[in-house]
Amino acid sequence: MTDAPSSRAGRRVPDRPDASMTLIRAMLERPLDPGYAAAADRREAAGLPRATTLRSPLLAGAVLVIGLVVGVAASNLTAADSPRAAARADLVEQVTARRHEVDRLSAQAQKLQAELTAREASRLGDQGALARGRTLAIAVGALPMEGPGMTVTLDDAPDADQATGTDAGEKRVFSRDVQIVVNALWQAGAEAISINGMRLTSLSEIRFAGSAIVVGHRALTRPYVVTALGPPKDMPADFADGPGGTYISTLRSTFGIRADTEVAQRLTVPAAARLTTRYAQPMDTGSSGGPSPSTTPTEQSGGSTS
Repeated sequence: MTDAPSSRAGRRVPDRPDASMTLIRAMLERPLDPGYAAAADRREAAGLPRATTLRSPLLAGAVLVIGLVVGVAASNLTAADSPRAAARADLVEQVTARRHEVDRLSAQAQKLQAELTAREASRLGDQGALARGRTLAIAVGALPMEGPGMTVTLDDAPDADQATGTDAGEKRVFSRDVQIVVNALWQAGAEAISINGMRLTSLSEIRFAGSAIVVGHRALTRPYVVTALGPPKDMPADFADGPGGTYISTLRSTFGIRADTEVAQRLTVPAAARLTTRYAQPMDTGSSGGPSPSTTPTEQSGGSTS
């Protein structure tokens, strides 16, 4: 047994440089699979060309038909008057119409809720019971409110539509951003808060549904304007010095999200559109109470202080 191949004269034959690359050498020396090579030999023995070409009339016709079908399909999908585009336009129109109807009915419900609360209060003859009833109505959002306060406007970054990947999400306003701002306003002393005209109560939720922020089962459109009524001297400063001011500063500087605050002496927060009584108990008519000194309820129809 020899350690290396030798010639017949007994001299050692040197190894090939590519001796360890048999697979690559086989692919380079025999690029055609043995099965294909055998099929080509059979065609040649039968008097046919070894391989078919793209010049075959049948193959050329098949390629032409496939190209025509793909072109017609692409044209139908991108055409402005295609059935798909027409159906989408019809859906958009229906959604817009329903949204306007919801806005109209919500405004009507708020007006009726305010009238109902005012009539209930007028039936209470005792002044203490009347004052406490109004205080409770303010607390649960049954009455529209008017007074000094501040607004916080949140909107997507200007380049949010051009951003891609992770940056696209970080440059948009999320429901948690609105939640943090609202909680910071409550902490700073807000007495009534609304978001884009939707009054917040103890049963209101701020959540994400798809790509929309939903408050009270209603999707909001940007920008998101948070209106808060409260002490004009203390609330803006407490909000700016607290977690709310730090958070919106981070949104602006880090993600480019628009976060603007503005103090005003006359702001209006509407009444809640839907109020449902879950638990009730007799009211103590002997105690007295009154509305907050910094905000006053207003009549929804006329807007005058009551």
